[in-house]
Amino acid sequence: MGFVYEACKSRGYDTVALTSDFSHIKKEKRTTVPHFFKAIPTRPYKKNLSLNRILSHIRFAEDCFAQIEKEDPDLIWLMVPANSLAKEAGKYKAKHPEKKMIIDIIDMWPESLPVKVNKNVFPFSYWRSLRAKNISCCDALIAECDLYHSILKKEYDRNITTIHWAREGGCISSRSAYPDNALSLCYIGSINNIIDTEKIVSIIKQIDFPVIAHIIGEGEKTESFLESLKKECEVVYHGPVRDKEKKAEIFGQCHGGINIYREDLYIGLTVKCIDYFQHGLPIINNIKGDTWNLVEQYCAGFNLSDDLSIDARKMMMMRNDNQSIYDLFNNNFSKEIFLEKCLKTIDEVMK
Repeated sequence: MGFVYEACKSRGYDTVALTSDFSHIKKEKRTTVPHFFKAIPTRPYKKNLSLNRILSHIRFAEDCFAQIEKEDPDLIWLMVPANSLAKEAGKYKAKHPEKKMIIDIIDMWPESLPVKVNKNVFPFSYWRSLRAKNISCCDALIAECDLYHSILKKEYDRNITTIHWAREGGCISSRSAYPDNALSLCYIGSINNIIDTEKIVSIIKQIDFPVIAHIIGEGEKTESFLESLKKECEVVYHGPVRDKEKKAEIFGQCHGGINIYREDLYIGLTVKCIDYFQHGLPIINNIKGDTWNLVEQYCAGFNLSDDLSIDARKMMMMRNDNQSIYDLFNNNFSKEIFLEKCLKTIDEVMK
């Protein structure tokens, strides 16, 4: 959201950014909110799939648009989910058809939810309908990745623009400390039930070369994941790391990154793979859509489906000759690319 705020300010607009004061990840009130945000008091909840979370999202959406009524903007850039925001957006546009609305789909609910149930039945069907029945109100629709187009084009009959997430600071060169006698791999991110930890262990088990696994992150599956990994390779557990220099130091010890998720999820792009590419790491990937296509286009690692075999020496060569990976990042995930696409969308809507 910070880059969208920057884009609007660069056009000379008086800009207000609204956000929640509740951390979904930590399930607690946020202690740090960027200075340019107005934090909306948000009803807390403890479980991801719960009535309290639904009620929290409904109230948050209502309170956001109550604040928008007070601000009376000419343009709204709305990030969805929560899907209840789309419902409120539809009501707002019906009341104020002259106002310009950009809806930015940054995740697909319920399609991306990590639950093994039929998502075409209630309450998931109702949850989806909040988005599907209301996004047509907008003047421009943005998708976080190309993969989402296959569903969104059934709900929105005009052009859909993809604007990938971006990173500040450009490419980061950190490739001096990795070993020659072992394949050094990194995993960064939450260690939870959407990560296919069993497949990660199976992949490492099949590598015909010594492996060192650097793990950055935490989650409910951390202990079992580390125990399984230690049976197959050397493990260095760093815990959660938020310091950019420390993270770059760890990436500098690695030949590649691990981007392996459960295959029943609707994901086209992950934050961790952008981290890897920014630091010049090829990836081991099973995410279809955008990530899969970029890995193929730029020879930026290994895409895995049924075959879990990895050529360790080839990955080490990719790491040593990683200009194509830096090209991948610069062409798709740089701040400059994001702002260019963002400003083009704003200008087209406001003309």
